[in-house]
Amino acid sequence: MDYGKRTERVVEYLEKKNIPALLIKHPSNIFYLTGLLDIEGLLIVDRSERHLFVPELYLQECVDTPSCKSGVDIQTYKPDGFRKFLGRYKKIAFIDTELTYSGFISLGKKHNLVPVPDFVKEMRMLKDADEIKLVRKSMEINSKVFRHIKKIVKCGKSETVTAGEILCMVRRFGGRKEAFEPIVASGMNSAYPHHKSRGTRIRKGLPVVVDAGVDFGGYKSDMTRTFFPCGPGKQFSEMYRILKEVHEKTMDFVKPGMAGKEIHNYAAGLLKKKAFDKYFIHGLGHGVGIDVHEKPVLNSKSEDIIQKGCVFTVEPGIYIPNLGGIRIEDTVVLD
Repeated sequence: MDYGKRTERVVEYLEKKNIPALLIKHPSNIFYLTGLLDIEGLLIVDRSERHLFVPELYLQECVDTPSCKSGVDIQTYKPDGFRKFLGRYKKIAFIDTELTYSGFISLGKKHNLVPVPDFVKEMRMLKDADEIKLVRKSMEINSKVFRHIKKIVKCGKSETVTAGEILCMVRRFGGRKEAFEPIVASGMNSAYPHHKSRGTRIRKGLPVVVDAGVDFGGYKSDMTRTFFPCGPGKQFSEMYRILKEVHEKTMDFVKPGMAGKEIHNYAAGLLKKKAFDKYFIHGLGHGVGIDVHEKPVLNSKSEDIIQKGCVFTVEPGIYIPNLGGIRIEDTVVLD
């Protein structure tokens, strides 16, 4: 990973805005700029250096991380010392989604804090070759997990037990951890896109929507399949056939240069022809990378342009209240 080049792009942004330094708090953005994974701290990027303030329990790990052995000044975070450090700058930018109101007040009394949009997340939308390699490895592990999920989704087993087995498989097959808490939604629960697994038992002929992701080296994948233990009923069989066709046609439709809304509306239009559009209640997809939800966004209003280097999901779904739902999702890499 070329962390120096990424930092240069941050510095270019600061120079255009005539701001001497940027405060970064979100662990994902810190990881992107330093290679430090899941570290809580405060990163200051100025026009010549990167300064990282971390709690003492993270200090040695940060110092020992190869990507930080040169180019990152690492210090133990102490409130008074940190505030004194900020005093060297006439003003300092912060990403407006990262700092709480109380954090702003505590720092803003003595320092000229300037909010800026999360332009680092914009940078992260286009992955480089090293990032795509990690995403593809994550996808490979996730595919292996799902091949085994098909074997464990059985009538009578609870959603929570099934979800627990998925967590074990993610690690057994080489994932660092799950990208998010797996969704196992059976029967009528499958009509809830972000259902939290419960003790509900899987029943014959009813759908079981399984949504699971893998983290490999800090990069994520996301995949959903709908299973029918002992076979689907006639109504669900037709719904699944239609959705599978929509998913396949949309995957073929996606091309670089398209806006997120263009892709979403194409899939929604296919569902409308079958009178299922009103049961498609979320955006078609989202970017995947360090976070499982990032840019680009694929929904009815998104102006994000899909380009080479983008990684995102295509996940059409049909959710009918008091009956059930189905979803098919794959992660797409444009390289």
